[in-house]
Amino acid sequence: MAQATIDISKYLAILKRRWVLAVAVFLAVLAVGVFYCLFWPPIYQATCLVVVQPQKVPGDIIRTTVTSKIADRLQIITQQVLSRTRLTEIIDRFDLYPAAKGKATPDDLAEQMRKDITIKITRENYFTITFVYNDPKLVAAVTNALAAFYVDSNLRIREEDAVGTARFLTREMERMRAQLREWESRITEFKLQHLHELPTARDENLGLLSQLNLKMGSLVDAIQKERTRLTYTEAQLGEEQWRLESLKMHRAELLRRGAAPSSEGDDENDPSALKARLDRLRVQYTEDHPDIQRALRQLARAEEAQKARRQKILAEAKDKGISVEDATAQAADLQMASVRQSLERISGYIAEAKVNIAQFQEQQAEVQTQMAQVQTWIRNAPKVQEELTELTRGYEELNTAYQKMHAKWLDAKMSANLERTQRGEQFEVVDPAEAPDQPYQPDVKRVVPFSLGLAMALGLGLSFGLAYLDTSFTAVAQMEELASLPVLVVVPPLETYDEIEAKRRKMAILAAIYASLFMFLLALVAVLAMGKGPALKKLILGLVS
Repeated sequence: MAQATIDISKYLAILKRRWVLAVAVFLAVLAVGVFYCLFWPPIYQATCLVVVQPQKVPGDIIRTTVTSKIADRLQIITQQVLSRTRLTEIIDRFDLYPAAKGKATPDDLAEQMRKDITIKITRENYFTITFVYNDPKLVAAVTNALAAFYVDSNLRIREEDAVGTARFLTREMERMRAQLREWESRITEFKLQHLHELPTARDENLGLLSQLNLKMGSLVDAIQKERTRLTYTEAQLGEEQWRLESLKMHRAELLRRGAAPSSEGDDENDPSALKARLDRLRVQYTEDHPDIQRALRQLARAEEAQKARRQKILAEAKDKGISVEDATAQAADLQMASVRQSLERISGYIAEAKVNIAQFQEQQAEVQTQMAQVQTWIRNAPKVQEELTELTRGYEELNTAYQKMHAKWLDAKMSANLERTQRGEQFEVVDPAEAPDQPYQPDVKRVVPFSLGLAMALGLGLSFGLAYLDTSFTAVAQMEELASLPVLVVVPPLETYDEIEAKRRKMAILAAIYASLFMFLLALVAVLAMGKGPALKKLILGLVS
């Protein structure tokens, strides 16, 4: 099977027959594109490049408290920029859209400007602000104004965030400081309530308890001593009372017998008392016991002394001229008076001993109360220590949290100062917008090539399309293919010489017109390419007007 080939002559024949239409369409489309570039109202575009500069102080020295991402801050600032209030302010400031001000509402103007603004994040730390308008100077001025607003808004937002963080931490610190004061008051009050039960008072309590034990021992010894003294004194009192009764009976007996009493009521010189003592000793000991022998010797001396006193009394009675009975009675009375004085003295000793015992017992009760109190303090010390430890732990935990909060507060204050002095992360315009030389729309560099391509495509396409739709025979092969018979003779159209010449002149004139139009369009394209389109437009409009 033979491979199909493209017959270029066929297409050339079609173009030859329909070149007038193809060139007309080509020139018409190209003219539309050129006149679009020339007379369409120009739209200018200005772009400003903004870079996000990191903070100038290293982050390990001052850590910023502004943690919002660039995209988030850009979104917030963009919402502020694109707000109706802000856009209306910019429109009034630069007198934008003057033709539409009397017809459109402020909301419509703001919406129109919102469509003309484009914010694009090109890189992580770069973004561009683009604005389109029909005035090259205004488009640059508005773009730079938008960039300045972004820069100022970023500084303001970062400063507000940093200051807001510092204020929040300040409130938290005040709240925690109040809690710390409350904890300190609770601990102080607890220590005052349990002053003697604190761990620091343990040694003092043990020392005090030891002192109280010593004092209690001293009081016990003193009470025992006083009780022994009281017992001894009471025994002396009983003996003296018995002796007084004995002296009374002895006096009566002496008066009856005329004997001499013992001297000064002394038991050591009273034969009767010595005999009574001897009788008591004989109950306990034998006759050869030293105490009994000593008592016998004392009794012998007492009897001799009694004889001597009797002789003395007799002599005194003779000297005074009184009877022996009176002298004996006087001597006995003196002895009883001495015993009575001894009884009074012993009774005083007994009363004093009882008072001392009562005082010592009161002191003993006080010491016992104090010892019980100290022992209670010592017993309660572990529980108090546990409660104090719990209070102290709570205070220390809160104080640790407060210190951390204080460190964060210092960081926040430094971060706020960092933002306030513009040493933190900020937006910087590195490529400000400038008044464009060429309009953004229409774009000659794009529209003219596109118009050329579209003109050629439409001209050729229309020619070939009409040829495809044409059902007339334009070639012998078409007839042979349709009739399946060979063509023997082809008779061309019979034209006169004048007709041929007229046709040639017509084609020449048409070709000249097409060539002129094409050259004119090429000249316009050259003018547009050189950027002289606005001047040419002004010239043409001036000539027309």
